Amino acid sequence: MTKGDKRRGRKKYRVRYDRIVVLVLLIISIAVVVSSCVKKFSGEDDTETSSDVSSSAVTEPTESETPTEPQATAESTEAATDEADVPTSSVEYDKTASQMGSLVLVNSEYEYTFPEGDIDPVTIVGNRNDFYQAGDYVTKLDKDVIAQLNALMEAYAASMNAETTGIFIQDGYRTFEEQEERHRSGKSKTFDAGHTDYHTGRTFDVFRYDSQSGTGYSYFEADDWFKENSGNYGFILRYPEGKETATGENPRTYTYRYVGVPHASYINSHQLCLEEYITEVKGHTNENPLEISANGHTYNVYYVPAETEGKTAVPVPTDKEYTVSGCNAGGFIVTAALN
Repeated sequence: MTKGDKRRGRKKYRVRYDRIVVLVLLIISIAVVVSSCVKKFSGEDDTETSSDVSSSAVTEPTESETPTEPQATAESTEAATDEADVPTSSVEYDKTASQMGSLVLVNSEYEYTFPEGDIDPVTIVGNRNDFYQAGDYVTKLDKDVIAQLNALMEAYAASMNAETTGIFIQDGYRTFEEQEERHRSGKSKTFDAGHTDYHTGRTFDVFRYDSQSGTGYSYFEADDWFKENSGNYGFILRYPEGKETATGENPRTYTYRYVGVPHASYINSHQLCLEEYITEVKGHTNENPLEISANGHTYNVYYVPAETEGKTAVPVPTDKEYTVSGCNAGGFIVTAALN
């Protein structure tokens, strides 16, 4: 073989190789074009696919998440709403607790037993403000009651555009022994020891300084402002006229009792005595509460009878402010603030 033949052979081999390379490249190009066309017509762009899947996951429920029928959904919502409106839990109280609180009833039928922790008696003279006076240095009331009395007297003085009310407080908290002595001496004829409302530390007598009187004072008789506003601070007339059968005491214009808001507002506006109010509240349960509006707020008030033995489970709201007071007449009174 000549050198020329060898060169021709090598050239022929290179041409054959080039054709193979070109053919392979051509096949690859055709495959890419076909693949792109298929994707274009099928809409399978990578970015759009990712977006669609994400959207589908949010908006399209699986079979197990398929919504219930409209009627069933409405019933479930209503039940949940009702439950959320009055969620309650139970708080346990023993029998002693049923004899404690601002609504305890004390009269010839119901005895006050001086339960520990019910009140904190302090002297009026050492805790009053400048809008009224104490009749002496020893008369006491519950500390919280004096705080409310201070607020009432300040507002009362403001209503008269005066620096003071001209009022002084005489008589207040009495111990069992003090009432026993008063009853024995004839100073307090109506109630035996243990049965006077003064034991509660929430009852007191109101007088006015009166220079024209031979005694230097006169019994307090409320004017229109006091009648209309004393309940806003939690105070009621303890022995109103016409209620002798219920209270067991002659009417007085000057003996007041702290029972708290909203009870005082309701008692005063409905012209009740404390005995009548407690009887009315006893007719209301937590499922059928007495609704009271006072000082721009609305309250639900209801009664829970105490167990004769052991503790009493008292239903109370879980999402609203509330107080529980014994009434000393067989059970508890719950007061829940709705707003």
